[in-house]
Amino acid sequence: MISARAGAVLLILGLGMGCTRKPPDTWTEADGGVRCEGNPRHLACTGLYGEGGTGWASRQLGPGVRAFTPGLQLWSDGLEKSRFVWLPPGTRVDTSRMDEWRFPVGTKFWKEFRWKGRRIETRFMWKRAEGSWLRTTYRWSEDERVALELTGGERDVPGTPGFEIPSQLDCQACHRGREDGVLGFEAVALAHEAASGLTLGQLAEEGLLTHPPGQAPLIPGTPVEREALGWLHMNCGVSCHNANETALASFSGPRLRLESQELASVQATGAFRTGVGVPSQFRPSLGAGGKFLRVAPGDGSHSTLLYRIGSREPAVQMPPLGTHVVDEVGRAAVRRWIESMGRTNP
Repeated sequence: MISARAGAVLLILGLGMGCTRKPPDTWTEADGGVRCEGNPRHLACTGLYGEGGTGWASRQLGPGVRAFTPGLQLWSDGLEKSRFVWLPPGTRVDTSRMDEWRFPVGTKFWKEFRWKGRRIETRFMWKRAEGSWLRTTYRWSEDERVALELTGGERDVPGTPGFEIPSQLDCQACHRGREDGVLGFEAVALAHEAASGLTLGQLAEEGLLTHPPGQAPLIPGTPVEREALGWLHMNCGVSCHNANETALASFSGPRLRLESQELASVQATGAFRTGVGVPSQFRPSLGAGGKFLRVAPGDGSHSTLLYRIGSREPAVQMPPLGTHVVDEVGRAAVRRWIESMGRTNP
């Protein structure tokens, strides 16, 4: 497992993916709304609430903008989230490779973050050309009257439990884990029983997929196994711990993304094959003794995966970016999975 924020930044710089700020554009408040000109420096100008800022005052979603909630959730330090997508009319998502969806040019995604009901930020992705996404975020003002582009990120947002708005560099580090750069809007998460809004089934029913699956990609196993594997998939595998060469942790060994062709059994999943019983080079401390495995069956105290998702030490924590608070619910789910296996003889 890779363990440092610096690794993410160096990877992006090494690949020539540095971001440049767009020149400021002009926008003005008009009759409680926003009038847009030029680049979308204001969230109202992205199309979420209608084109050209027309729906800003009412906060009503624009034509064709659809809400969706994946059944598997990425932990974001306890903030509430809402997600939206807009697909250009008459287009379909290329699902010829079920684990690597490709989106039509013009596709837009938004993800809104709230703390105790107050909007904090909205992230925006816009596929402007094949292989080229605009990725940026908008910071809401305290009174929620405006939401302006913030490219450099913000640490320890006031009024939150240390929430961090990522910079564009940090966003690139995670989104490179999928070939078309989209996280969360994917087969396994949208097929999950807890998904709502524009689900995998709804996409197929509306003819929005080029190759709708004959059978939904469902996580195998008992409820304990499904919860743990789903958490690891969304928080570790989708963006980093998978086989894509540009994924941040592709070289580290663990494969925690649930691949559609590996869902016949728990034992067939990458998390089981590359985690359970596999020796770990990481040690929780210099004085720690015993044999450490990535996942030690029945023994959470010698499972380094469990240790790292329960830490927020910068050089140790997993995930390495975007979180300063441990997801205790997710950690407990992984612990239950480990303990359910029973101990093996040494």
